[in-house]
Amino acid sequence: MKKRDIFLDFTSLLDVTLIVIFFFVIFSHLENLENTAKTEEKVAELEVAIENAEYRENEAANLAKKLQYEIGIVQAADNRTASNVEEIIEFTRGANIKLILEMENAEWSLKVACKDKIVGNIVQSDNVADIIKEVMLGAGYCEEDTILCDFVFDGSAPGSRGAYKTITKAIDILQEEYKYLYYSETDLSMGED
Repeated sequence: MKKRDIFLDFTSLLDVTLIVIFFFVIFSHLENLENTAKTEEKVAELEVAIENAEYRENEAANLAKKLQYEIGIVQAADNRTASNVEEIIEFTRGANIKLILEMENAEWSLKVACKDKIVGNIVQSDNVADIIKEVMLGAGYCEEDTILCDFVFDGSAPGSRGAYKTITKAIDILQEEYKYLYYSETDLSMGED
């Protein structure tokens, strides 16, 4: 018998194997690119979500500050209301401050009454505001209190016009310091025939 040399040709098998490996590498690379794109998309979405969350957090902080400010306003209004009610009750009892202008021979004096007691007497003075302020402090009023005041005068009395100007000027000065000082004027000459 003759011996034959066996010759195996793996060229076509190698070609097919290389083609399969080539396609495998290409498709895995494409899949990798696709996964990278999806990951980058998700990262961008997360960044937008984080920015939105930070914006909302800042907005919530600003709203909290605004709410605190408005709560402070409401609390101050409640305190102001309590002071107003207190002073109105005092006013209805006649226990508020009264400024009573009296004229005598063209000379004037201003009696200051608090809780129906004369607590001061100002005789034709330029320091009317200071003296009224001392009386209010002595009566326990402070700058944040509501103060209702009556100014009673007789407009027909000789010299009352000058006294009126001096006293209302003093009250205007006091209103700059006591921002809740309110006064009413009662002219006793009104309605007289």
